[in-house]
Amino acid sequence: MSKYNKIYFLHVPKTGGRFFTKYILDPITDTLKENNIDVIQLPPNVSKHGGWHNDIDDSTYIVSVFRDPVEFFVSVIAHMFADIEKILDEDKDYIIKDKTKILDIPTSIVHEKINQLKYMQNFQSQNFILAPQQNHIIQESMKHHSDGKGFDKELIFERIKRVNLMIRHEDLKSMDYSLLIDKISKDLEIDINIELSHADREHYKNISSENLLNKLSKEDRDAIYNNFLFDKEIYENDSLFWTGK
Repeated sequence: MSKYNKIYFLHVPKTGGRFFTKYILDPITDTLKENNIDVIQLPPNVSKHGGWHNDIDDSTYIVSVFRDPVEFFVSVIAHMFADIEKILDEDKDYIIKDKTKILDIPTSIVHEKINQLKYMQNFQSQNFILAPQQNHIIQESMKHHSDGKGFDKELIFERIKRVNLMIRHEDLKSMDYSLLIDKISKDLEIDINIELSHADREHYKNISSENLLNKLSKEDRDAIYNNFLFDKEIYENDSLFWTGK
């Protein structure tokens, strides 16, 4: 019998979590229940991103995905612009309505947003500290920042070591989720059979993000890294990930 009775997907924003939920977590939910493993649910008012859930204990199996900070921040900006331009389909999980429409986002916006979104510094790491109960995790991050609170980096490292952490590659197609499925199956001691050949890896893609990323200079990238130094430290620490980059 597995030593785990709960599983939790710690969905860090902009890391491919909707793909993971749709094609991996949702399909195995019934199998998990049959083996007395519950999927931890988010509080009623919290959507998708629950941070370090209060129900996590020693019997909880945790999976999460981490991303290069530059790719993460560019994806955030592209999502914001897509929302402003009203090309996000809210009824279909906020996918881009018209895949042929690519927003030409100027690189100057990157520097502007760095200054505006100070509360998002090291935002991926914050997901292993914050545990929203009523709000979106971004709102919790804003409140944490406005209250002038710092983050316990030792606790973040301790928690990440407790997680089955996977790298989110720039190209979702290059991610071998079968390795993760095999690991979950072995760790939970259950038989999991998922066929991912049919999975649409372009479904959630925002090409505007890729377009902006390709325009960034070294100086632009360095400016982002300087505001995400702890996230960068985690991303570059291979010992924190169960599979390499």
